[in-house]
Amino acid sequence: MFNLFRMDTFRLLHSKVTWVILVFVVALAIFSVVMTNSDIELMKEEAAETGVSNSVGITVQEEGEEARTFGIAIWPEDEWVSGDIEIGSLMSAETQSGLLLLLISIFTAIFVHAEQKNGYIKNIAGLFPKRGKIVLSKAITIAVYVLIMLALFMAVMVITGYVLWGDGFYMGSVPDFLKFFGTQYALHLGISMVIMLLCMLTRSSAFSMTAGILITAGILAPVYSIVNKLVNDTHPGWEFDLNRYTLDGCISMTQAGADAETLLRAVIVGVAFITASLLLSMVIMKKRDIR
Repeated sequence: MFNLFRMDTFRLLHSKVTWVILVFVVALAIFSVVMTNSDIELMKEEAAETGVSNSVGITVQEEGEEARTFGIAIWPEDEWVSGDIEIGSLMSAETQSGLLLLLISIFTAIFVHAEQKNGYIKNIAGLFPKRGKIVLSKAITIAVYVLIMLALFMAVMVITGYVLWGDGFYMGSVPDFLKFFGTQYALHLGISMVIMLLCMLTRSSAFSMTAGILITAGILAPVYSIVNKLVNDTHPGWEFDLNRYTLDGCISMTQAGADAETLLRAVIVGVAFITASLLLSMVIMKKRDIR
C-alpha cells in the first residue's frame, strides 16, 4: 500500500496538470477577490443593495427551501460596502461560488483517467492482487491534493484581501473558521470522489469532467427544486429540502459561523459520499478487466 502511494505521489508531482492547476488556483483566487472588490466599489458608487455579483447567476428557490444559484457567481454582502470585511464571510462567498470546485473536478478527471489512457494501470494491476488498494491509494493522493488546493486558494485570497482592504479585512472567530474549512474540505473531497467514481464507471475523463463542471454550475438546482415541490406538496408538514442532503447543496449552504446542526449535517453528507464513492470505485476496479 505504501509503495502504491509513493507511485501515485511520484506521478502527481511529475504531472504537468498538477502544477498548471495550482497556477490556476492562485490566479483564480486573486482574480476573484479583485473582481469582488470591483463589485464593492460599484455598489458604493450606485448605492445599490446586495444582489450585484461579478458573474451572472439565476436564483432557483421554492418556498421553504434554501436559495440556489445557477451559474458561477459571487455575491457581495451589504456589510462589505462599509469597508469591514470578515475573512470567514469572504471565504464563504468564494467557496460557495464553485470556482475552486471547478478546478477540482477538472484535476480529478484528468488524474484518474491518465493511468488508463497511458497504460500505466496495466503495469501495476498485476503486481497487486487486491486491486482495491490501487483505488484507495489514488483516493488518498487526491485527498492530499484537494487539501493543498483548498488551503492555497484561501491563503492567496487572504493575502490579496489584506493588500486591497488593509485593516478593514479582519479575522473573526478562529474556531468557527476552522470548522468551516474542515466542513468545506469534506464536501469538496466528496465531489472529487464522485468524479473518480464516474471515471471508473465510464472510462472517460471527458464525461466525468463535464459532469463535474455542470454540477459546479448548479445544473441540478432546478431538479432539486422540482423534487422539493413534489415532496412538500405530497407531505406539507415535512419542509423537505433535497439541497441539505447533496454535496453541491451543502457547499452552497455552509458558511463560516453556521450553526452546529448545519455543519454536522454537511460533514455527514460529505463523509457518506466519500465512503460510498470510494467503495463503489474499489468494487469496479476489482471486477473489471484491465485494458
